[in-house]
Parts: sequence; structure tokens; C-alpha cells
Amino acid sequence: MPLDYSKWDNLELSDDSDIEEHPNVDKKSMIRWKQRDIHEKREARKLQIAKLKSELELNSVLRPRIETIKKGVSEKGLNHYRSVQRRIKEAPSDEKPNTGSPNQPTYDMMISQLLQDVYRESAWIVDGSQIAKDGKVLDKNGGFISESSGQPDWSNEMNLSESKQKGLEIALEERLDWHIKELNKRDLAVKAEIEKEEKEQSKKITSEGIHDGWSQSSVNKAQPSPLDDKPKIPKKKETTETIEVLNPKGVESPSTTSVETDEDESFGPLTPSAKAFANIPLGAFEKSFAFIQKDSSVLTEATHDSLLAEAFDAERRGDKGLAQRCVHQSLLVNYCRQLGRDGVGLFFQKMISRNPKSIEMFMQDFNQTYTRIATRTVEMIAEEEAAGEREQIQLVAEDPSVEIGFNLPDGPPPVDLRLEGEGTEEMDIEQVKAFLQRKWDIFQAFPDNLKNALKTEKLDEVNKVLGKMKVAEAEKVVELMQEGGMLSFSERGVRDMTQG
Repeated sequence: MPLDYSKWDNLELSDDSDIEEHPNVDKKSMIRWKQRDIHEKREARKLQIAKLKSELELNSVLRPRIETIKKGVSEKGLNHYRSVQRRIKEAPSDEKPNTGSPNQPTYDMMISQLLQDVYRESAWIVDGSQIAKDGKVLDKNGGFISESSGQPDWSNEMNLSESKQKGLEIALEERLDWHIKELNKRDLAVKAEIEKEEKEQSKKITSEGIHDGWSQSSVNKAQPSPLDDKPKIPKKKETTETIEVLNPKGVESPSTTSVETDEDESFGPLTPSAKAFANIPLGAFEKSFAFIQKDSSVLTEATHDSLLAEAFDAERRGDKGLAQRCVHQSLLVNYCRQLGRDGVGLFFQKMISRNPKSIEMFMQDFNQTYTRIATRTVEMIAEEEAAGEREQIQLVAEDPSVEIGFNLPDGPPPVDLRLEGEGTEEMDIEQVKAFLQRKWDIFQAFPDNLKNALKTEKLDEVNKVLGKMKVAEAEKVVELMQEGGMLSFSERGVRDMTQG
């Protein structure tokens, strides 16, 4: 087989002797100039490729942050946009591109400038400014909106009219979307430029292209961080089983409890980690930080949403302590997700050291969020009762002459459990222990207000708690009470009484 020597045609040698020298310049000087020219062009191309690649890396960091802000505006409105601006101003992250430049701006600085520009553009759009064909916003004189253009006086007010706020929210979302598209266009252009430069670079063979062909190494793939994406809890495929329920109408009617007005079915139940995270006391930032360092799985958007949903449910049940803890921890999750991995430590450092501005900003968000949840919960209950749609599960004996009682466990079964009395000879002591342990576990899992009501052994007190629960939740509670043998009558002696 003939050998192919064509690849040697691409050799670029910097010390060629075959150089046409100028008659007034000696050959050695021409060779040195030729060498320098080759190396300078080669270094310039390498620097250009590195610069273009760093631009892609920068865009890959900024894009998801802008998309997150856009989604927050879409879901939560102007308050979310302002809260992000306030967070960047009060607790900026020092995370920045690794360029080595002493004046390199941080990611938060770049995002802050973008948010200011977008807000200014959106305010002028609400005031009637037009958008040019290239997507830039024009002022009334036909020039482009810039920092020197300022912004309308009304846009600096905290309490805007409903029409102004709605128009501003729409404009903000559209402008953020435009900037995301511009980033995508720029990425395509940069990739094409990199491909062009690398193709030109590969035309010549240099010593830098020499490498070992048979050496190899392996690197463990990094585990994904919950801060790099926003996982949603997948909907599980469920099998349907037809059973007799206490309140069939309640099962068919839609629930009205949610983070805003309607229940979002994408919210999953709290995971065991999220439940433990929600039990950390208010203001215990050291414990929260230690928990996150040990288990960062709680730093997901799904956990944030589920904590808020649980806050609504707890407030509805009257468990204000749990509701406040869920709001508190959901805000911690939200702050951590906005700051990114490199900003979490700095955030908790300020909170643990009780930085006045940081604590004030956090507590303001906490009070506003919890007050909104508590107020909305009262409003929803009042609306349901006024509309006659408030359905309740109540324990009522079928026979009026029967008195309903409660058989509550005193604790877990003792280790040296003994069975005495007639009929106990054939009982399996291990099965009895398992039943008693299950009974204790069921009781311990009930919310505190229900356990306190059961301890009174008064039917009215138990029905008050059941009446505040959602129908499906109350039915589950009654089912568990029957499973644990806490009701002193059979299932046939119980019916529900739906109250309008």
C-alpha cells in the first residue's frame, strides 16, 4: 500500500531557510521576522478562540438565571422582579468569571445592570414607546433608550396602579425573553466563529498538535447539583381501587386550597428530607445551613413549592407553627436557588452573623409571605362557607343511643408484653405487638391539634378539628383511626354528615 505523505504539506516551520529576503535586509533578520509573524498570528488566533469560548461559558451562566427571573415574573409578578433586584443589592454574590482580571465584574453585577436596563425599557414601553425592527426600544425622538434616557417618574413608585403594574409585568417578561433570544443568537454566531478559527488553526501542523496517542485517563463524572436545574416531582401512575368512602360528594368536588387560589396538582407531598427541614425552628440558620450541607436535595423548586403548599394546609388546620416554619424554610430554599452554589455560604454567613440589612430583608419577605397565606386562607374559608360549598366530615353514630368513644394508645407496646384473660391463648403475641406498634405510629403521625382533641375524648372537639380539614384528608384520618382501633364502634356504625 502506498504511503500518504500529503499531510506533511501542512507543516508550518518557523525557521525555514527557503525565504525570499529583501535585497536591503539580511537573510537572518528576515527569518526572525518570519518566525515572529508566525508565532504572533498563532497566539492571536489562540487568544481569539479562548475569548470566544469564555463568552459561551459566560452566557451559559447568565442564561438560566435570566430564564429563572422571567419565570418568576410570569408566575409571581412585579414583586418577584423587585425582590431579585433587592437581593442582588443587599446580598450580592462574589461569584464571577475566572478571567484573572482585577476589575472583572461579578455575575450579579451583570444581572443587576441587565435588570435595570430591562426595567427602564419596560417602563417606557408602558408609556407608549415603540420597538424597532431589531428589537431595541425607541424613545419619543426615535433614538434608542439608554441609561441617559432615565425612566418615567411613576416607575419609581412602590405602589403602582393595577393597570400600570399589569402592563409593566407583561413588558418585563417580553423584554427578558428578547434578551434570552439575543443570547441564543449570539451563541450561534460565536460557535460559528470558533469553528472557523479552529478550522484555520488545524490547517497547519505545529508542535502543539503533538500528543501521546496511547495514554489515557478517566475522570469521575460530577454529580448534578439541585441548584443547576429545577426538577419537578413526576406524576406517579396510580392504580384505582373502588372503595366506600365517608363522603362521596367530597371526593368529586375540586379542592380550593393552593398556593394562590387553585390547587396545583404538580406539587408533590413533602419528602422525608423536606419534612425534617420544615421542622427546624424559625431563625435557626445554623441548623438550616448544616442540614443543607449534609443533604442538598431540599434545594429544588419542587421542595420550595411543596413547602408553600404545606404552609397553606397547615394554616387551614390551625397549625400556625408548622405553617410559619414551612414559609421560613421555603424562603431559604428560594434565596439559595437565586444565589447559586457559590453564594449559599455567603448568604448563611450573613444570616448567622445577624447582619442587620440581611435579617431585615429576609424577615420582611417572611412576614409578607406568611401574612398573605394566613389572610388568603381566612378568605377562602369564608368564601366557601358563604357560598355553601364548605363540606365537612363529622363523626355521628348511626344509632343515637350509642355513645362514641376513643381508645387511644398510651405508648408503644412494652418489650415484655403478656396476654392474659379468656381467649388470649390462641393469640400470636408478635402479631399483637405489631398491631399495638402500628396503632401508636398512627397516633403519633396525627397533627398536634388532632392529637390534643383526641386526648380530651370529646366527640365535639374531634369533630371541630375534622371540620377544618379538607374532605379527603379528614376521610383518611377517620380511616386510620379505624385501622388503629381508636374508635369504639365498627365502621357500619359511622356515617358522615356533610354540612353546608
